[in-house]
Amino acid sequence: MDVWAPVFRGRVRGHVRRSVGGNGSGARCVWAHGRSRSKNARGDKGDIGEMRHLRLTLGLVASVGAFALAASPALASEFFASKEGKTNGSSETVQAFKFGAFKIKCAKVSTTGAVNAGSETTYATKIKYAKCLTEARIGTKPIFLASHFVTPLAIEYHANGFVETGSETTEVEGEAVVTGGSAEIKVNTGKTAEFANSECHLRWPAQTIPLKAEKHPEEPYSSATYANATRPHAVSKTFPEGLQHYIVISNEFKGIKYELEGEPCETWGKEEGPEGGGGTYTGSFPQYLSGGNLEFH
Repeated sequence: MDVWAPVFRGRVRGHVRRSVGGNGSGARCVWAHGRSRSKNARGDKGDIGEMRHLRLTLGLVASVGAFALAASPALASEFFASKEGKTNGSSETVQAFKFGAFKIKCAKVSTTGAVNAGSETTYATKIKYAKCLTEARIGTKPIFLASHFVTPLAIEYHANGFVETGSETTEVEGEAVVTGGSAEIKVNTGKTAEFANSECHLRWPAQTIPLKAEKHPEEPYSSATYANATRPHAVSKTFPEGLQHYIVISNEFKGIKYELEGEPCETWGKEEGPEGGGGTYTGSFPQYLSGGNLEFH
């Protein structure tokens, strides 16, 4: 009688990137073939004992296999690009910022970036905000001051929800990465008594959000979330269903560190002084891959 003895093999998948992602493992069961002695040589009692041994062995294997699968960490989420190429996106939805007493809203956002084909645990883009106004008050009446981003804001998104910010990106082997720098916002606060231009400058230094992710990069965070979506596209080999896949990034940043410069800034932001740490940013925008599909798995 033939006996089939279970043997387990595992394959571990890892990520090359320095940034956060998880390792996933999977186990699969294959069977090694062996041959026992014949029934005539062992007798009926030997067959009964052998069958009991086989049932016990199979039961043990099933238990061990189930434990191994239960104990294995889940596969990490990833950004997936169907091809290497440039990314872009734009939206005319409200992007809201709060830096102490300064409440800034921008009505337009546009982005540019680049990706490699395949899966990555990070995704970077350079963002430009336009049609921005800062809310102020004269008595109880709100007024709005013209404001604009002097520099872009660069964000490197991590699949588990934390971000790294700056103002500069570069391409490394075809992929955009954030290289640091401070983003700057200028708020026009009118004229001084001497009729000189009065301006307030807010700086957003390079940083990790939330700060906790610097020491615990493997934990899940919610500073950024990602959703998959589709839009109509001409049917082709790349888009056989007539749909292009893209992602929508939703930002919910808290605890942004910032700096104030200029007399109006320091006066309005006196609650926290020239430096603050409780800034916020909320807003969302789509991200498309030119000529391809971009997804979050």
